[in-house]
Amino acid sequence: MAGFSIHPLLPSVKAKITAIYQHDDRLYVGLASGSLQIHSYTIPKDDDKPKAELLKTHTLGKRPIDQIGILGESKQIIILSDTVVTLYSLPDLPKKSSIVLNQARSAHCFAHTTYLPKGLKKSSDSTLDNGMKDLLVVGCRKKVVVYGTGKGGLKEGWELNLPHSPRTIIFPSPPSTSLPETIDLLFTPQTSVLLHINPASSANRLSVSDVTTSPPPPSSSASLIAEEGGSTGITMGMGALSGLGGYVGLGSKSAAPLGTRTVGGEVLLARDDLGAFLSSEGNYTRTESLQWPGPPDALGFANPYIYSVVPVLPSSSASTSSAIPIPTIQIHLAPTLILRQALTLPSPSAGGLSVSHMMTTIKASPSTVPAENMVSSTKMLVVSTPTDKQLSQAEGSSIWALNSGEIGDEVDQLVKEGRVSDAIGLVEAVGENGLSPSRRLPHLQTLQAVTQMAKGEYQSAMETFLIFNVNPALILSLFPAETISGRLHVPKDQWMELFGAVEGAKLAPHIETDKEEGTARGILKSVAGLGGLSKKGSINGLREMGDNASIRSGKSVDKNGEQEKVPIMKEEDAIPPRAALEALMYFLSDRRQKLAGAISTNHLPPESEYPPLSSLSAKEQHNLPSIPFTELTPEQLLRVAQVIYTGLIKVYLVARPILVGSLCRIENWCDVEEVEELLKAQKKFGDLIDLYQGKKMHGKALKMLHELAKEEEDKLDRYPPTIRYLQKLGPSQLSLILKSSDWIFDEDPKMGLQIFTADEPEVESLPRSEVMQFLEKTNQEACIGYLEHVIHTLGEEGSDFHDKLAELYHARVKAEEGKNGSIELRQEYYAKLLEFLEASKTYRPYRLISKLAADEMPEARAFLLGRMGKHEEALRIYVYRLEDYPQAELYCVRAYPTNDDIFLLLLRIYLRPSANSGKEALLSPALSLLSKYSTSLPPSPVLDLLPPLVPMQEVDKFFLLTLRDTHTKQNEARLLKNLVKGRNEELDRLVLGLEGKRVRITDQRICPQCHKRLGNSAIAVHSPRGEVTHLHCKDSFSAKLSKSRG
Repeated sequence: MAGFSIHPLLPSVKAKITAIYQHDDRLYVGLASGSLQIHSYTIPKDDDKPKAELLKTHTLGKRPIDQIGILGESKQIIILSDTVVTLYSLPDLPKKSSIVLNQARSAHCFAHTTYLPKGLKKSSDSTLDNGMKDLLVVGCRKKVVVYGTGKGGLKEGWELNLPHSPRTIIFPSPPSTSLPETIDLLFTPQTSVLLHINPASSANRLSVSDVTTSPPPPSSSASLIAEEGGSTGITMGMGALSGLGGYVGLGSKSAAPLGTRTVGGEVLLARDDLGAFLSSEGNYTRTESLQWPGPPDALGFANPYIYSVVPVLPSSSASTSSAIPIPTIQIHLAPTLILRQALTLPSPSAGGLSVSHMMTTIKASPSTVPAENMVSSTKMLVVSTPTDKQLSQAEGSSIWALNSGEIGDEVDQLVKEGRVSDAIGLVEAVGENGLSPSRRLPHLQTLQAVTQMAKGEYQSAMETFLIFNVNPALILSLFPAETISGRLHVPKDQWMELFGAVEGAKLAPHIETDKEEGTARGILKSVAGLGGLSKKGSINGLREMGDNASIRSGKSVDKNGEQEKVPIMKEEDAIPPRAALEALMYFLSDRRQKLAGAISTNHLPPESEYPPLSSLSAKEQHNLPSIPFTELTPEQLLRVAQVIYTGLIKVYLVARPILVGSLCRIENWCDVEEVEELLKAQKKFGDLIDLYQGKKMHGKALKMLHELAKEEEDKLDRYPPTIRYLQKLGPSQLSLILKSSDWIFDEDPKMGLQIFTADEPEVESLPRSEVMQFLEKTNQEACIGYLEHVIHTLGEEGSDFHDKLAELYHARVKAEEGKNGSIELRQEYYAKLLEFLEASKTYRPYRLISKLAADEMPEARAFLLGRMGKHEEALRIYVYRLEDYPQAELYCVRAYPTNDDIFLLLLRIYLRPSANSGKEALLSPALSLLSKYSTSLPPSPVLDLLPPLVPMQEVDKFFLLTLRDTHTKQNEARLLKNLVKGRNEELDRLVLGLEGKRVRITDQRICPQCHKRLGNSAIAVHSPRGEVTHLHCKDSFSAKLSKSRG
């Protein structure tokens, strides 16, 4: 319920009140006897209820006072009595100085305001004349008179004849700094015109124009539907009960037209049971009209509420034939026209009540202090008179003060009732100043977006959430827990409180229609035949309108007028409607883009520095601030990023599974624990592995790859995924690589070897020593393959690797010996060993030779001895053990560049075997060696080694080649000597020629580089033409010459 209350200000005046006016601290009351009572009007500091005390009574005449007004600038009171308008001076009201407006005879009504004449400026000093003037408009019999616009002030009036007599006059705007241009003149409840004032025109200073004659816009059902706990009686207009006894005077006199100004130059006119809003041009300003059950008895406005008085039949009456209507004050919220509260005046002891006047107080005008506009205050004064003649004569009329509640409390109440749109309209009408942040428009519009989510208006809600940078965790909480929100989920009945609404706030207003319809239907049966209730004023009309109200139905209307069911999220549905998913994707995608911009300026800290998002409670995530991302702290920005990306993956899994993979493969901040089970459930194993990889959770990724590999039978499908993943890890994950590759080497070592031999930078950067040690323990074949790759392909020159490969070759050769060995494999590995020992330059031979037995692998031992510099031992193996003389000679050829006595050593082994060896001299191989490599053997030692009985024809070739070689060398030396001598002589001649050249320097000779005289400066002569320059110009001129000569 709204916080309005009514209490008696003057409960019994002992006379009938016919007019009332409140100004400053005075309350002026006009009586039917012609007297004017002046009461004090004060508001105690400790109470917002005003107090009134009678100060003085003036007898101004014998006829009733019909209307009272105050001219604030001229300090005069306006009295309308017996169709005559009289002005009295304040405060004493002397009759001698009273002014009767003779031009305004036969007056029916008047209205007044103040304005600042054109060309004047309002003074800021309140003690000085601020230049404001009073304007008085009097409606007379078929004419209107305007005072205060001419030079004569109130003494001179401008008249304009009219076709009808004005009964009510309304200024569309409050007192201002300019003359009102238009004034509404109401003739009847259905007819009115606009009065235009144009002082600049001498011919047409006053003119009228018609207002629109088109039917008023349809009414809003919200203005008729009573709130829960409100009045349950039947409301009807004055004409509806003209035949009922006890309601004296209601049907005897035609009702005067009612109207009031609202805001922005808008006026509200009562057109029977509709309240139409018109502009100062006479056009409708709203698409909806205010609906009353019948014509109101009184009408007033105090921002932001519209106050109207309608008679009500009590629903508790057994029979309406004897029921007496009670005036009820209906209070509508002006921006949205919703009925906020219905207050019933207390019933008299006999008969009924009639309300003759309703007027605004000084508190109804906006204060310059925003806080004062928000507190509880008296906005309206209502005059009631008993309809019972005896009671009326005994007690007279009463004045009631209508208090409004605090605006902040009213905003909270509207939100609690689920009327967030009305709360927004209320705040827009009164302004935000003086309200707490939870009652201001940004927060209210966010709550309205929450209600839109509940009604299925997902896209509109998301647009609002984006505008106000709402925490994404709060948005995700509105979606089902099974698929989207998870731990963040909040039941629907707690949505509003989640977003900071008052406790118990509803998503939509609750209207009890069954109870109201049942009560009203019984009353209508009792008053059947009385007439006067239009269809709109009947309960059936209420029901029809209520049934069509959007707030009561769960449907929307399309362009063809057909109703479509709104896809609303339900608690029991695991998958939200498609429209909700699309809206959520739109929201999260926008947040993702804004997040990228914030990260570019405020880099995120590593996720490893903070606990995972799954370790945070839902409350902690809900408490993340709803502010622009650029204003978040690094930790808050990280948490918001985690919420956004986690939510995106979840919604993609439901709405667009094809996009999940692309999101998992890029850098993202989603929480893996939140989404991994969902990905597994949808068999998105590849996407989950990509996510693990991006999050550096390689252990989980490799474990999943191993589990998936168990289901594959083809090795081309079984091993490559794991192999490719391991190849990309790099040195930092070496221990994980080695551990995760075990099962592949156990099943297929050749496939496993690809992990360490791929042409990838991550693979090549792995520490080779540790890989070699791992492979040696795991599989020697794989280790051999790895070492062959790093040595032959990658050019590894480390001695440890070469030694290890040689040792593994030796081990493989040894392993293939015996009955169970393979001769082919032994020969293959032995050949590889020999080839490696010959080609490699970095292995350490002493380490391998220590592993060889004395009679084992003589070829390999010979290679190792030779590498160790023990050529004699190596050659003896070739000559005596292997008897492979060509191989011995080939060994000498390889060793000759570093040892030129190697052939002589082999010849000595051939011809001079050791005494204890028991071998004979090998003359034939020796003679063959002499014939082939005679030039590589020194003649004298060879002659000493040859046996004395060797025939000359056996060694003649050696001697011929030796002599020829010696002669050739002598000739080459002689030729070289002569060539050097000739060259030296040539150079000497060239020097003599150059030394014989001369240049002549005169006082007129110019340097070709700097174009200055050479004089006595140091010079340089350039060949071959003899150009002469300064010494310091030498380099520049030489470069110039070189460039010109190409």
